[in-house]
Amino acid sequence: MYAIESAPCADSHPLDRLHLGLVRSIAMVELLTEGWCEPPAPQALRLSTLTHQVLSVIAEHGGVSAKRLYATLCERGPFRRVAPRLFARLLKQLGRPDVALIEQAPDGALLLGRQGERLVEHYSFYAVFRTHEEYRIIAGGKPLGTLPVVMILALGMTIIFSGRRWRITEIHDEDKVIEVTADRVGRPPPFGGDGGLVHDRVEEKMKGVLSGADLPAYLDESAARLLEDARSECRRLNVVQRPICELGKRSCLIATWTGTVKTSTPALALRAMGYTAETHDGFLNVNCEEDAEPVEAALEEIAHSGPVSADSVLSGKGNFMTEKFHPYLSLDLLLEDATSSRVDLGALPELARGIMEARREAGSRV
Repeated sequence: MYAIESAPCADSHPLDRLHLGLVRSIAMVELLTEGWCEPPAPQALRLSTLTHQVLSVIAEHGGVSAKRLYATLCERGPFRRVAPRLFARLLKQLGRPDVALIEQAPDGALLLGRQGERLVEHYSFYAVFRTHEEYRIIAGGKPLGTLPVVMILALGMTIIFSGRRWRITEIHDEDKVIEVTADRVGRPPPFGGDGGLVHDRVEEKMKGVLSGADLPAYLDESAARLLEDARSECRRLNVVQRPICELGKRSCLIATWTGTVKTSTPALALRAMGYTAETHDGFLNVNCEEDAEPVEAALEEIAHSGPVSADSVLSGKGNFMTEKFHPYLSLDLLLEDATSSRVDLGALPELARGIMEARREAGSRV
């Protein structure tokens, strides 16, 4: 296994000095030796894959009733989380004239629509996954180039392109365009290939790797040196005992020590409250405007807000088309799909409370 790490310099961000890619690799190897493998996510709706299977079953039989389709795929099939009402909404969306993946015959049978026939007849239909969409990056009307998008985007996020940082000002999903402006704040998330959704257990193991002292025998000389450097930075930041680390007057680092889904959820909530929040392997890099409340005040509000609604966290202005058949779904279906698999609204208040309680405990020990 190879972990690619940048050599830190004097002005490197603390997250660069933690070498999280290397630490995650070590955590995965350690978990592998313990016999642990990431489990599936049974709560996920997988509406993109369900759309693929709807088209597949209709193509197989030449036409099928909605009742039989639901029984095949949901009652007896793997999509048992999909209720009849949600399934009906999905079929209605796929049958819209501007979508045209399916249509209904006079006898009620569902057939492939105009666009559905073209999709099914193409060789690329057989794969459920897709190559990530290329988005054009535009700054001040001038095209900068294209990048494959592999994450949910939101206004105000920062990206990196050609060695420079840019802040997203507009997202045009239909045209596959991202408008940006130059920005120097924060550590932008990477674009391109990534490790997918990281499980909570992996982040827990990463915490143990960073706070531990043993050097795994399989590390080469460079990896061992970088791990020691990462542990030194972890001790300097004290993020194991003190989850909120101030980096500047308007910038801080928050250690959630949770996986991608749970870490992304408070990031979305903080963005909805006007903060800039980026996720990095169990960490949030948060920046705020000069007149904004301290991030601790925002976390206290989240911690005591009670049940969190999707509307208050997911603005709808982000890009939720992360899977192959998502472009054919409506915004409400996209949000429901994202809520089932890419955010954890139920865990948000408890996570915020845990961060604030750990901060208070760390403060009382000082």
